[in-house]
Amino acid sequence: MDYESAPIDEAASRSGKPYLTVLLSGLFTTALTLAGVYWLGRNTDDFHIMGWYANYVIPAGAMIVGIAAASGYALTSWLTGTRISRGLLLAVLLLQTGAYVTAEYIEYRDVMDGLRGRGLMFGPEPSFPQYYDFKARSFAWKKQGANQAGEALGGWGYVFVLLGAAGFILSGLIAPALLYAVPYCERCQRYMSRKVLGVLPASVPVKKVAKGDAAAQEAHAREQQQAAEGAEGAVARLRAAIAAGQTDAVQQELLAAGAVKANEKLPQRVRVSLTWCKSCQEGRVTMALVSGAGQALQATTLSEHPVPATFVCGMLETEPRPA
Repeated sequence: MDYESAPIDEAASRSGKPYLTVLLSGLFTTALTLAGVYWLGRNTDDFHIMGWYANYVIPAGAMIVGIAAASGYALTSWLTGTRISRGLLLAVLLLQTGAYVTAEYIEYRDVMDGLRGRGLMFGPEPSFPQYYDFKARSFAWKKQGANQAGEALGGWGYVFVLLGAAGFILSGLIAPALLYAVPYCERCQRYMSRKVLGVLPASVPVKKVAKGDAAAQEAHAREQQQAAEGAEGAVARLRAAIAAGQTDAVQQELLAAGAVKANEKLPQRVRVSLTWCKSCQEGRVTMALVSGAGQALQATTLSEHPVPATFVCGMLETEPRPA
């Protein structure tokens, strides 16, 4: 079925909340990923992806494996429209932990069976906790250009083994956690789409003004104030147009604001975005004051306005679907 063109009633009646499907899909990709890691470890020379560390601290390999293992949770959640809840995130966390312990136990049994098969098992077989303790204390860095590992780290090895465990377990939460933050339509049980409609300038570009040039500093401050006041006026006009359902007025106001790409480079700007459901076509317009860029970016929501399907279709220039 094409969900994009499905009637509202039909879309709303599709799968309730197939959490079991999401969990089973995640378990499948986890088993497939760990099976691949196991096969590579057994059939390749000196290839142990779980032992890859970036800068001796970041368990990059374990994180890659963890993301791949948990990919089924997020993918199936997106495809089925099952919302990622806190309970589902907790379930993923527990299942990732269980998967790590299971993989370690399989490795333990594999090593014990290998030792026994070669006649190297003397005395009682060590337990799984004893094996894990030995593995952690035997952790050693392989010297660059050398074929053999360096000196075992002893108790410090636990730090890096547990870092690998945390990297595998927690990285599995990355994709589901990102979906958790995606807007969701409860009515249609599907994730919503988002589009930036326009950006209003709330400041002027930063200018280099000499500290001793008081007149230039004052002029620059006036320009910033005028830009901020202009943004306030534009926001007020947009609110009125949205409340009246006047999509033409909204589009004209955003067009008059200038190019989105150029305005996004300003120190402060008002980002106007539309979030909507592709099934029922209802949504909301959000206006947020944005400053900075990159990791220093900060956004403060100024207002949110629920809008009907006719408004959404007018902004997207599409035809409303029959209810």
